[in-house]
Amino acid sequence: MKKINFCSIGECMIEIANTKNNHFIQSFAGDTLNFSAYLDKKKIKVDYLTSIGKSKINKNLFDIFRLKKISPKLVNIHKDKESGLYLIKNYKNGEKKFFYWRDNSAAKDYLNNLNYNKLISKFTKYDYIYFSGITLALFSKEKRMNFYEFIKILKQKNIKIVFDLNIRLNRWLNILQLNKTLNLFLPLISILFGTGEDMRIWKNNDDVVFFNKIIKKNNIQHAVYRKNVSCNYAFINNKQ
Repeated sequence: MKKINFCSIGECMIEIANTKNNHFIQSFAGDTLNFSAYLDKKKIKVDYLTSIGKSKINKNLFDIFRLKKISPKLVNIHKDKESGLYLIKNYKNGEKKFFYWRDNSAAKDYLNNLNYNKLISKFTKYDYIYFSGITLALFSKEKRMNFYEFIKILKQKNIKIVFDLNIRLNRWLNILQLNKTLNLFLPLISILFGTGEDMRIWKNNDDVVFFNKIIKKNNIQHAVYRKNVSCNYAFINNKQ
């Protein structure tokens, strides 16, 4: 059986997590990396368009690619920028706080300087393209429009566009910019993932009926909505 060709677009970051007292462990994470890792590689061939730093710490990332069977052929090694980094601080009351250093990351610089004329011929082979709200937040306003035109062309070539809302409001200039961006991209989406948290941040409304209205308005074919731990919804061909 022929495998599905799938490509994720986004940022992989160095993660430093506080485990106990002042002890920390280092790993790698990122929404697009995590999504790619969980795909069934028996049925899906996965590429990953991103950029990482050239320092030695990033070499361990290629072990993860091999382990999770993610092709690194579209992974750029940035000559000047380092991979983004974030720290998870755990407190005794169970609270977690996240601290980010990613404004000058390799992925952000690389994605803002993509040559779409060269990429088009490579990307027409894919069956599915995946990115997230975090991916979109990496782009400047002008470069985001270039990315939109690129995705629009792929959509016209019958490539399925998979999108995870994954809203981080502090990555956006303001809620108006977020709203304009999502309203622009959603009509291109074939498969949508969202959570109750996403909807509360974006629309202050996590009702599944309201989420369904967004699906229908933008003619999104399939969607998965995780309102909370106990309430998960699937929409197939616009129907719950």
